[in-house]
Amino acid sequence: MNKTEEKIKALASENPASKWKEKVAFRKANKATLRQAAKVALRLLDALEEKGWSQARLARELEVTPQQVSKWVKGEGDFKFSTIDKLEKVLGITMHAILAEDEFVTTEEAFEERLKEEIMAYHQRRAQTEEYYKLKNQVSSSKAVMAVSHADGDLIAMAG
Repeated sequence: MNKTEEKIKALASENPASKWKEKVAFRKANKATLRQAAKVALRLLDALEEKGWSQARLARELEVTPQQVSKWVKGEGDFKFSTIDKLEKVLGITMHAILAEDEFVTTEEAFEERLKEEIMAYHQRRAQTEEYYKLKNQVSSSKAVMAVSHADGDLIAMAG
């Protein structure tokens, strides 16, 4: 048996210790950070696709190694604000926003849908109020008038 075969057999006979438990523990401990890194990676890949750029081109534009960009798009990078700022400028995208406690980020489509729902709800409440006043004005005695609506499974009552 030659030396190459001996080396192959020696490598094959070794049983490398698995570190799966440590990896699982790390993923559990860093779940939120890993999730954010995945979002950044997807945003980078989308931006590269939109611009028609390769990872190598992004590396050249940012003056970093292709290996660094590869880490970023795999969600393995830990970003400094300066790195995110460079990425935003070079790619013409927004990667992060700082929001107040009561603010949230939404898409234009979701905002428009929410606005339509709010307008419809307003018109329903207005129609119900008008119906109530019509009933109230029809009554000539001092009896109480009750208008009840079963719209959308909610019970809305107005008395006068």
